[in-house]
Amino acid sequence: MEAVLANLREWFQDRKQRLDLWDETQTARQDNPLYILGGLVWLSWMIVIVSGIVLMLWYIPTTTGAYRSIEHITYDIPFGWVVRGLHKYGGDMLITCITLRIYRMYFAGEYKKPGELTWMILFASLVLAMISGVTGYTLEWNQRAFWAAKVILTVPTYYDDIPLIGNLGLGHAIAYIFLGGPALGQGTLTRFYSIHFGISIVLAIVAETFFYRTRRRRLNVSAFAIVLVLVFLAFVSFINLPDLGQWANNNRTPLPVLSDWYFLALYQVVKYMPPLWAGVAPALLIGYGMLVPFLDRTKETLPTRRPFFFVVGLLAVIYWIGFSALIMLNIAVISRDPPYIWGITVVVLFAAFLWELAYRRRQARRGAASAPAPAGASRPAPRPAAS
Repeated sequence: MEAVLANLREWFQDRKQRLDLWDETQTARQDNPLYILGGLVWLSWMIVIVSGIVLMLWYIPTTTGAYRSIEHITYDIPFGWVVRGLHKYGGDMLITCITLRIYRMYFAGEYKKPGELTWMILFASLVLAMISGVTGYTLEWNQRAFWAAKVILTVPTYYDDIPLIGNLGLGHAIAYIFLGGPALGQGTLTRFYSIHFGISIVLAIVAETFFYRTRRRRLNVSAFAIVLVLVFLAFVSFINLPDLGQWANNNRTPLPVLSDWYFLALYQVVKYMPPLWAGVAPALLIGYGMLVPFLDRTKETLPTRRPFFFVVGLLAVIYWIGFSALIMLNIAVISRDPPYIWGITVVVLFAAFLWELAYRRRQARRGAASAPAPAGASRPAPRPAAS
């Protein structure tokens, strides 16, 4: 056990020295737009934090005051609509940039040694950013936020249907903790407000401590790019200020009940599954994402040289876009679609597995053919030249 712990400490210390949280070590590749994503992640995060602190000055975290306080910020406070727009679209930009950077690292094989810890931190950051997002838009306490939160918080209750174990009440206990009571109310809003604020502040303290101790550069983008991003977000806020909708009403269900855009695909997947699997699926997706560096044991970085993982990533992109479109266009049929979708998934993954095996065998044959003959081994005599 001591040897295992020593190896883990050695691995962690080595990977910690090679952390690349915001592409701060990729300054030589800034001509490629994909390598400014790290700097944009930090920039959008700072926009969210600063604008959020300003919004806190007027926001009232109560079920009776939340909606009215946001109306007051938007229409009565000078430039309040700009601050609210920067917070909303800055958060969207943050999740977009983290997602794009994750796909870049995935398809470029950057999660391999020594990038495992960087990948794991980035993937965990995406999960936390999405949690911060869902708790954040609930703070508006309007119809969309109220009912989307209600749907999301029913998912933990599915854990009460685990076969052979029986109903231990675990799922309802988890839901009760986040709800702060038997139903959505003031307890829920207080908890979500604390989670939304706490995630950013705690992570900001940890990140700034890391950069203070390592003296690394946080932002690998120019001052012009920073101004351009701020102007763009303000312009988007001006032409499309997020609609407040109607005050939350527990007696009137809006149809369809939709979450924010980055949850749409997962929401559709959950709708396609039986209740228990709907609760397990998000945990499995997170588990796969965190363990990818240890599941892909090859040294290859080109996507086509690791076929199975390449196909899994491609399938994730297609499903994310496709499921989001299905739910936004309201053309999905729950009673018809699942067998086709899961059938296609199984066939594609099986084909990817066969592709992986065929590629490995071909590489093994090439390696055997190119290996030098052992010393002293007899070689076939050359054929005599034809007369």
